[in-house]
Amino acid sequence: MSNPEKVRKYYEIFLNTIAAIARNFEAKIVKNVGDCLIFYYPETSDPTKESAFKRVFECCITMLEARATINEKLNQELLPPISYRISSDYGAVEIARSAGSKNEDLFGPTMNTCAKINSKASPNGIVIGEALSKLIQSPPLSSSLMENYRLLEIGVERQQIGFNNYRVYSLQRNEVCVTTVHQGQKEQKHFPCILLVDDEEDITYTFKEGLTSEGYDVEPFVDSMQALTHFSKLDPSHYDLAILDIRMPGLNGLQLYYRLKTINRNMKILFVSALDAVPELVSILPDVKTADDIIRKPVAVHDLVRAVKTALSQ
Repeated sequence: MSNPEKVRKYYEIFLNTIAAIARNFEAKIVKNVGDCLIFYYPETSDPTKESAFKRVFECCITMLEARATINEKLNQELLPPISYRISSDYGAVEIARSAGSKNEDLFGPTMNTCAKINSKASPNGIVIGEALSKLIQSPPLSSSLMENYRLLEIGVERQQIGFNNYRVYSLQRNEVCVTTVHQGQKEQKHFPCILLVDDEEDITYTFKEGLTSEGYDVEPFVDSMQALTHFSKLDPSHYDLAILDIRMPGLNGLQLYYRLKTINRNMKILFVSALDAVPELVSILPDVKTADDIIRKPVAVHDLVRAVKTALSQ
């Protein structure tokens, strides 16, 4: 691209989306260098904290799942599609702080290694270094963390990183087998169908009761993976709207959003969040155009109903 404004927009869409996902998984963003975003997870300083490492992996995987949405936004701006690689490794880093700035900088061998192994990832793939792979495959993390992921060594020989031989691996999720079944023509419905996903049972109960009383057909789930499995077995157009909590264990709301959109690009979505996530979501998701597309917790039932009516009328 020769147009500077298009180049700026291209990087802006990509970096803003990736940065928002990183922050959602509690990463600390350091800086961007060209088309590269650097971030780290302070909580992983405790090598026994499984939840911290799971957030790292889910963050990386969510970034890849966001590619279709990123490319949709690029297409809206008449920009070419993008592919990218993600690399991650583990080790001590030095943190530098400038006296005149609040920004941090990272440096040291771990940073250098992580940058070098990035090229070993396949396009739209994740690569992790030997130090991280050893840590997650050793007790206590290996007992349950690696039930959800698998590592595949890249190449049959050790990769040359600087003066040291260093193994690198691709990271993938162990997916639950989900078969998509298309029922043909959309069934006739008298009321709009809503998929409701929130890990708090009292929230799903309250939301379902309120919406059902207004004539909506609501299917609630407190487990996002079960919701995805259920959704994938129906006609893609079965539901008129999905209401998704953002912060959930397992698949969070953003991850579920990307997967539902893969099955049905025209799916209408409302997000529910106790976080002040409106500015970031407006900037990265095509379906979130205004604050009206995000329901802030706590929410009164009549405000929820009004938001649903607005979403369905668009």
